Amino acid sequence: MADFTSILLVVVAALLGLARAHTVITYPGWRGNNLHTNGTLPEDNPDTIGIDLLENGTMAFPYGMQWMYPCGGMPMTTNRTKWPYGGGALSIQPGWFPGHAKAFFYVNIGIQEQGQRAPPNYSHPVVPPFQITGPNNSEYNGQFCLPQVRMPANLSLAVGDNITIQVIETAQHGAALYSCVDVELAEPADVEQVTPQNCYNSTDIGFNLVFTTEALTGGAASLLSGPSTTVAMVAAVVMFGFAFVL
Repeated sequence: MADFTSILLVVVAALLGLARAHTVITYPGWRGNNLHTNGTLPEDNPDTIGIDLLENGTMAFPYGMQWMYPCGGMPMTTNRTKWPYGGGALSIQPGWFPGHAKAFFYVNIGIQEQGQRAPPNYSHPVVPPFQITGPNNSEYNGQFCLPQVRMPANLSLAVGDNITIQVIETAQHGAALYSCVDVELAEPADVEQVTPQNCYNSTDIGFNLVFTTEALTGGAASLLSGPSTTVAMVAAVVMFGFAFVL
């Protein structure tokens, strides 16, 4: 477990206007507000399943669209944001609704091949899963920044390719929340500059690394030299631009 101190703390009042969803991608962009509450609330409709089909053929979202795979019910953007072809920064606001004192995050990409109208899947993880720890279980502002999200080494992506970045937040109550941003890969010089105003780590959000092992007890140090450890725990894990040793 490791707590990350603030790289740069900047209070940006303009960001407060985005406080209408569980998870907001503040950089490089966002498909849009996908937490609508135009449907019948559960206490008034015991048959609701979170996405209700109304008699006039329209849908209502009493819990918000952000629950919907793969991109929270938002259609693909036609005006794409440019993002470096080798990977770039990603900044997220995680805690605009209650229940996010702890949450896991996953970041994947979907690749839109030529002739396809949308990515067929989002099966390329680009960041190891990690946990955030917020200041409390109520709504809180602030964000965290991944300054260099790199593309998978086994993919051949080039300038002009279209991909979708998918951010998944699994809140402590078990819900999976989906948000996406559609980007066109470009030369770094053609991408919006990353600044302390659009990508920073708030001091009240901490991080835990996620790992697996066959057994973990209070004598964890002895496991490192024991033959029964199925996963090597002495490994450098690079995240947020820093290297840590588990």
